[in-house]
Amino acid sequence: MKTRYLVIHGIADNNEQAIKLCGEALYKAGIVSENFGDLCAKRERDFPTGLPTEIPTAIPHVKDEGITENAICLLKLNHPVTFKRLDDDTEEVKTDMIFNLAIRDADEHLAVLQKMMAFLNNPEVLTKCKKLSNEETEVYLQEQLES
Repeated sequence: MKTRYLVIHGIADNNEQAIKLCGEALYKAGIVSENFGDLCAKRERDFPTGLPTEIPTAIPHVKDEGITENAICLLKLNHPVTFKRLDDDTEEVKTDMIFNLAIRDADEHLAVLQKMMAFLNNPEVLTKCKKLSNEETEVYLQEQLES
């Protein structure tokens, strides 16, 4: 199960803008349909994905026929945005790291989510992701999540 990793920097005023930045990057890379970002943002409103991990993150995703290959886009924001929490949508987390998942197959989706949860619960790897350049982060994500 090969996954492509994209790492981008951006500025967003809210989680919807942040998700759409990821969707746009994935679309430009030829991985998802043009409306993937909109679909993820819409799903986020009903099923929030903010994670209250030691370093808070969010993992917006959506099932979409337009996904051509598995990919994860990490958006590093200049300023954090607010996401409602995955486990309690009355609570919020502020995060400057959004991992937008584009996974084709339902079975793989679960496997990727499980790997991501272990990864996102490790503050050391997240701190490293923040410090590395985009290209270095792409290689690092591959090493961490493909093994």
